[in-house]
Amino acid sequence: MSWDGIRAAIDAKDTGRVMALVAKLDGPGRKEVADRLPGKLKEMRDAAQWGELEKGYHQPLMMAGAGTIGGAAAVAAWLCRREFDTWWLRFHGKELRRDLDVVTATRPAEWRADVARRIADRLRITDFAESVLPRWHMAAGLTLSAGAEPPAADGFVVMWASGGADPNALADDPFLDALVPRLFEADGVGAALAFDRSTAEWDKGRRTWADALAELAATGRVPRGTLIDGCVRRFLRGGTPHELRWFAQLHELLEPTDDEVAARVRDYAWLLPSAPSTIADLALRAVRRADELEMVGEPLFEEAAAAVLFRPENKLVRTGLTWLDRTARKRGRVDATLRAVTAVFACDSLDLRERAVKIAVKHAGKASAETGEQVRGAASGLPGPLRETIAAAFGEVEAEAAFPLPVGPPPFVPREMPAPIGSPAELAEEFAVLLHTEHPDWLAVERFVAALVEFAYQDIDGTRDALRPVVEKRAPWLTNADRLGRHHEQDWTLFSVRCLFVPKTPNRLVEALASLVKGWSRKGETIFDPQLDRFLALRGREIAAAVGRVPVLPATPTTAAGHVDPGVLVERLERLEAAGTEPGRAELAQAMLRVPREIDPAAVARAKGLVSPAGQALAAWLAAGPQPDPDVRCEVLAEPTATVGDRRLRLPSRILSVVSFPGDSDIARLCAFPEEGWRDFGQPKYSRTFAWWPGVTPSHREIAAAQLVPYQAGLVDEGWLQGATMLALAEADGPSGSATGTLLACTLANAHERHRADAVDALLTLSARGVLPAAETGVAIGRLAAFGRVKLGRVAKALGTAADAGAHADVWTIIAAALPEILAGPGGHTAVRGLPDLLALGTRTAETTGARGEIPALKAVAGRGGSSRLAKEAARLHRGLTAT
Repeated sequence: MSWDGIRAAIDAKDTGRVMALVAKLDGPGRKEVADRLPGKLKEMRDAAQWGELEKGYHQPLMMAGAGTIGGAAAVAAWLCRREFDTWWLRFHGKELRRDLDVVTATRPAEWRADVARRIADRLRITDFAESVLPRWHMAAGLTLSAGAEPPAADGFVVMWASGGADPNALADDPFLDALVPRLFEADGVGAALAFDRSTAEWDKGRRTWADALAELAATGRVPRGTLIDGCVRRFLRGGTPHELRWFAQLHELLEPTDDEVAARVRDYAWLLPSAPSTIADLALRAVRRADELEMVGEPLFEEAAAAVLFRPENKLVRTGLTWLDRTARKRGRVDATLRAVTAVFACDSLDLRERAVKIAVKHAGKASAETGEQVRGAASGLPGPLRETIAAAFGEVEAEAAFPLPVGPPPFVPREMPAPIGSPAELAEEFAVLLHTEHPDWLAVERFVAALVEFAYQDIDGTRDALRPVVEKRAPWLTNADRLGRHHEQDWTLFSVRCLFVPKTPNRLVEALASLVKGWSRKGETIFDPQLDRFLALRGREIAAAVGRVPVLPATPTTAAGHVDPGVLVERLERLEAAGTEPGRAELAQAMLRVPREIDPAAVARAKGLVSPAGQALAAWLAAGPQPDPDVRCEVLAEPTATVGDRRLRLPSRILSVVSFPGDSDIARLCAFPEEGWRDFGQPKYSRTFAWWPGVTPSHREIAAAQLVPYQAGLVDEGWLQGATMLALAEADGPSGSATGTLLACTLANAHERHRADAVDALLTLSARGVLPAAETGVAIGRLAAFGRVKLGRVAKALGTAADAGAHADVWTIIAAALPEILAGPGGHTAVRGLPDLLALGTRTAETTGARGEIPALKAVAGRGGSSRLAKEAARLHRGLTAT
């Protein structure tokens, strides 16, 4: 039979043999092979570890399908199967082209071009380029062999730029003329080439795309106008700085001439209002250059000036003010300049307002009466001293009525607890979602495993049947692999489902318990895995072992903050006793830690009826009432070492965090920090469970914060769940002190805007609940900034957002506590970048709250004088605080 020989060649990974046999097939033989291939692929996939085909099988399968399947659509679908997406095939692009040319040589050119277009249409710009680059090579090869025009799909252009073409040989590329204009039209090109320069620096023999195109423009191989117009059009389409970075680099390398800039000045002016700051800066330089050539008329000037002065970036506004000031009289446009400058009277930066006022006063003598009236009207919202300066030059200015400001942050509304999963079918839907969530919310995972345990206890076969389609389609390796990787074992969702389908899976409970308990008694060793990580790993293994064996998980939270209602907890223990079982050691400890700070007496009375050891331990815990809050100490240090008792600790994060929790119980050991005997904290820790920690101790916020700080403090430039962690901490209960304040300070300084936004929300939540440790946060910000560990500009921007939301008083308290630490810190006030921004925000919030009182360190800086922005902002804040 035709199929037997081809199947043997596939099993032997012999692509050449497959192609030779395919070439000899007649029509029925091709049909037989085409019909058998999908089943063969499924068979091989099911037998493979992790569901990934072994290296060497891909090309024989692909060529067998390309040579036997009839329709162009079907062939394209076969060649683009998910099973053939593998990174290492990118190194065999030329082989794929050659083999595909051979195996499809007898097909009509129109058919090959159709297959190429269909493959190109499947190139998604969001795909991982290394995995789908082989598809590009196949589409490119078929296009060239058919003598067809390149496919129009954006993905084809993106892949051409991100691996299909060689920048070192671009002049000879067969797609150059057709695809260069498309570089500026196809979505995804900018993102694909954003790291073009750094890639070339790493690969010393490779040129950048921007350099290659600029050289081709210089030689006339590619028209300069095509490239310059393409860049400008791409800027006008908009995008993120990341997406536009490469086009800006190309534009700079092309060095447009005066004539080229003047011809496009209107387009550059249109970029000024809303383009990313780097593009707006490029456009402003072009407009100013055209203005020097006297190619900017007054209408375009007013449009450009208004746009740049409304920008949020102080640097651009300052540059714009300089341009307007220097050209006002030279170009005979004083009135237009003054009309534009008044826009800055309303900006947040007092320094820019002062500069705008000075420019207005400087040119007042040349202003028309009508323009003078406009200046006086715009000046009504200026602070008193600046308003008086305008009045002296333009005439009396009436102060505008003050707008009411928010009196406080928005009220705190607790997050709603999602309803329990109601059926095995819903459980399967949730599993599909969690499979494709990189960092699932801890509450969603708790909800899932709780439902899995309950449904599996009630009907284990029905639960398997409900989950099986999702497992087979999206995670076949979960049941077919000989073993799971350790990272999968640490995933509660995956490991629990694995144990549902493979009950004999080793749960490593003893190993996890030993890791946790032995960690409490080690002496002088490095903490590689924090104790809360080890505790969560133990609980996860207990949950996996409980699937199909226990009716309920007692520690499953009943509130979004992580608490368990005491009455519900007692009822769950009763169910376990009725089933003749008890919770695991970690499960019981977690249930106790989740008891809220207020306990219903009825639950205490009901718990006395529990008879199991676990039930009696819970009854005693509830009868003892709310646990006292432990002593917590958290301090930002200058040195990476500190002494605690008789221990000398090594602290790479330079933050000392201590929780004194007396006792020898599991809970006492879990809460006490650092662990007994530990002396070395190792390096900052990346943990996928950081955001889970506040839910471990939801009634004692400071315990979780104290254990988080040493690990997260070193990650302010990384994006590793800091925002989600801070939000979870704000939802927890209990006192807030130096640990919460220090963690909040670190998160407000995070490099990623989304984490800073979450930190602002957490600040507002803590403020609304009346538990924001504002002074402690300020001290931590000050010390971190003084030691050069955070960027103060990020903090000032985040605090400004919090103030705008109503937290004026708390923001001022934070700033007032931070300033002495910064101004008297190492290197003095001049060592901290971003300090003027913080001082300006301090002036605004102090004025809003009516704060008064001298800050000695601020007085010292203000008294030194000077013309720098730091000196001006310090003097301005000091004047406001000491005014009578």
